Amino acid sequence: MNANIDKFEVLPWSEFFETGNSIIDEQHKVLVGLLNQLAAALVNQDETELNPIFDELVAYANMHFSDEEEIWMEYFSDDPWFLSHKETHGSFLPSVMDIKRKSLSEALPDTIESVVHFLLQWLIFHIIDTDKRMVIALNALKMGAKIDEAKRLSEKEMEGANLILFDSMLNIYKELSSRTIDVMREVKARKEAEERLSEANIRLEKLVKVDPLTSLFNRRHFDNTFKLQLRKSIRDKSALCLMLIDIDYFKRINDHYGHLAGDQALEQLGACLLETCRRPDDIAFRMGGEEFCILTASKSKIASAQFAEKIRVAVENLKIPNIHSEISDCMTISIGVTHKTPVIGDTQNDFIDAADKRLYLAKASGRNKVVMSH
Repeated sequence: MNANIDKFEVLPWSEFFETGNSIIDEQHKVLVGLLNQLAAALVNQDETELNPIFDELVAYANMHFSDEEEIWMEYFSDDPWFLSHKETHGSFLPSVMDIKRKSLSEALPDTIESVVHFLLQWLIFHIIDTDKRMVIALNALKMGAKIDEAKRLSEKEMEGANLILFDSMLNIYKELSSRTIDVMREVKARKEAEERLSEANIRLEKLVKVDPLTSLFNRRHFDNTFKLQLRKSIRDKSALCLMLIDIDYFKRINDHYGHLAGDQALEQLGACLLETCRRPDDIAFRMGGEEFCILTASKSKIASAQFAEKIRVAVENLKIPNIHSEISDCMTISIGVTHKTPVIGDTQNDFIDAADKRLYLAKASGRNKVVMSH
């Protein structure tokens, strides 16, 4: 359930609800709390929450009525007051079950206030009018009054100003609950809008830094990532490795098989690089066109060379057709690698230039190979 909505109460507990019997008052507090939970679930329009709360309300009301009737029975036995009060209890549960059916079958926005107002009115009347009458009479009986005298004392205390107070409180709480429900709806709507905005920002952030075709990070994100990693490597005196990758004779794939096939080849290469770069320190990027790169940290020079060779072999094993390639019937890549522990003054361009020279040597010496700086 929405935590913000949970903070609101359509029926705040008040000292006016206290009957003077501690057992009954504590149970009334729980019933009022369940009403507030139910209102929040209704506003939240979460049917998975409604069923459990309805069931808990019914179960707790059953227990409360049983406990309450046990208290009245000891003093009132089969007096009409007690029998009438018991009938009131008996009518509550069918009404709640009927409300439950309606709330789950009708449009929730149309039922929220009617459900809350019914339960609110029933609880206020039950607590302030009928239960208070019974407690006043019960206290008189405990003091030695006869039952008829106790009932008269109760009626006298409850008449006049108390009836006006009851009507006033009922109207106040109805108005308060309606306004609270409106606020809860506004909070829910604002929360949903914030969630939609957050999702949109995540999508936007992804669009800004991810290449849509290959799902690899793009050149812009490479620039940002390299700056951070370069500073970290200088600070930690740790190695940094940059691999520049170029697809051999990629134009011939486009020319012979079509641009759709070319795009599919790029997608497959992207997936292959993502699969190979599993460590957090191994990050793959599409730099543009058929050019890719991998930035990796914390590897030795030997491990970096082995990693580059692993990538070259993995791409070759994709068996993507390129029959007009001069070195293979399938798509291959050439990789230029630079590996060093950077010092203050080293730049991104220094790494790119060094790797680019090795990539040129890889192409010049027959392609489909890895050339690494010494």
